Amino acid sequence: MKRRAFISVYDKVGLIDFAKNLVEKFDYEIVASGDTYELLKNSDIDVIDIAEFSVSSGLLVKELEGFNETVLAGILSNSSEVKALNELEKLAVKSFDMVVVNICPFDKIISESSDVSEMIDKINIVGLALLRAGAKNYKNVTVITDKIDYYIALNANEFGRLKLAAKAFNFTSNYDRLISSKLAEQTGEKPFKTFNFEKVKDLQYGENPHQKGAIYKSDRMVDYEVINGRELSFNDILNVTEATNIVSEFYDVNAVSIIRHTKPCGVALGRSIYDAYTKAFDCDPVSSFYGTVGFSKPVDSEVAKHLNSMSVEVVIAPDFTPEAVELFEDNSDIKLVKLNTSLKEYRKLTREEVIMSPFGTLVQDSNSSELDKDMFKVVTREKPTAEQIEDAVFAWKVVKYAKTNSAVIARDFKTSAISQGQTNAIVAVEHALNYACENSKEAVLASDAAIHAEDCIYSAVQGRISLIIQPGGSVKDQKIIDVCDKYGISMITTGIRNYRQ
Repeated sequence: MKRRAFISVYDKVGLIDFAKNLVEKFDYEIVASGDTYELLKNSDIDVIDIAEFSVSSGLLVKELEGFNETVLAGILSNSSEVKALNELEKLAVKSFDMVVVNICPFDKIISESSDVSEMIDKINIVGLALLRAGAKNYKNVTVITDKIDYYIALNANEFGRLKLAAKAFNFTSNYDRLISSKLAEQTGEKPFKTFNFEKVKDLQYGENPHQKGAIYKSDRMVDYEVINGRELSFNDILNVTEATNIVSEFYDVNAVSIIRHTKPCGVALGRSIYDAYTKAFDCDPVSSFYGTVGFSKPVDSEVAKHLNSMSVEVVIAPDFTPEAVELFEDNSDIKLVKLNTSLKEYRKLTREEVIMSPFGTLVQDSNSSELDKDMFKVVTREKPTAEQIEDAVFAWKVVKYAKTNSAVIARDFKTSAISQGQTNAIVAVEHALNYACENSKEAVLASDAAIHAEDCIYSAVQGRISLIIQPGGSVKDQKIIDVCDKYGISMITTGIRNYRQ
């Protein structure tokens, strides 16, 4: 007796070759529906239309007990699913050896319509039911949800079918999660937070060699490629994320960020991408070695020559010129990452941050704070110049990504010092000023949190800082302002704190 496969797929890549193998080499009888049936028929593959398929016993009966035309019509009313589910009932009376179903990604459904009724109408409950039923009967049924499993499934034993069943249940549960999350957005209630991540691959290790590490696919991911074939490590991925976060703040100009151990050690804007790079490198040349460098514009040969002269772990950019790629060919240490997602679109991807701790799972919105000159409040008698305000905006965007407590000193769109991770704000300011040395003269000082101590201002006076930008909101605000007025320093408060643990 021939084995029988039911096929109904949204993603039809590789389907024709797979179906031919089923029929010609493995002697399967294929039953299909809708456009899947039409594709196979037009490709001269023997296939039976589900509408003509009428049999008497089988796989899915128990899954659909209690469902009849009256009940379905009452539940789904005018939904197009009624007819499909009636066909499923006919299908349910015959056993299948294989169920091949993948359905339209819910993300695509969401992108095509913002109307809840339209979204729900497009949910393929028939496909979901088939997958669950096939997976439940994995001892006798091979269930396939992903085209990459086509040829693995052909020779799967019982354990292999169990793995495929687990993948099917994982798919259906994730699909349900996306539906419930979208509906929760419409109601404004989020009592449950569910996670369902598909493993992309195991990494060599985690942060340290004794820690296992892996990367999983999240709902919203950037499109990128490592163009010279190197494999990104756990730490590389953390660093390229930080580098890209920063340059995405300046997506429309030439911007460069240099990251070491997920901390910025140099950020700059320039007339050219090379100019921006050399300015960023000049901030902290020592820390830049073995760092990760992010670019807002394509990397050219001029930049590549400088990068090749030092030890760099990863370079991420929207593109690389052919000459730059050629220069990197003999450097086996550098990993080149091409970011295919635009930096403007990248800024829309991260919406939530999740930290799983023994005390509970913490979820927060990502820090997407934006600064507009209209939000500024100049609180001192001394008013900043237009150039100083531009530098203040730049420094504020950088300090947003530094670890708390942090202080950034910048001038001419270039960081001269980035102090971060200090246990108190006074030390952060003093450390930044000491590092910047003469470069603090007439520069901007940005603080991630409200300044509470007059000592910070006295240090800024000694460093000849011209403008301070900080959130404000301290009980000592007036005292801080009075000291600034006394020494002729301008101060802007933003009302936005940027703590970063």
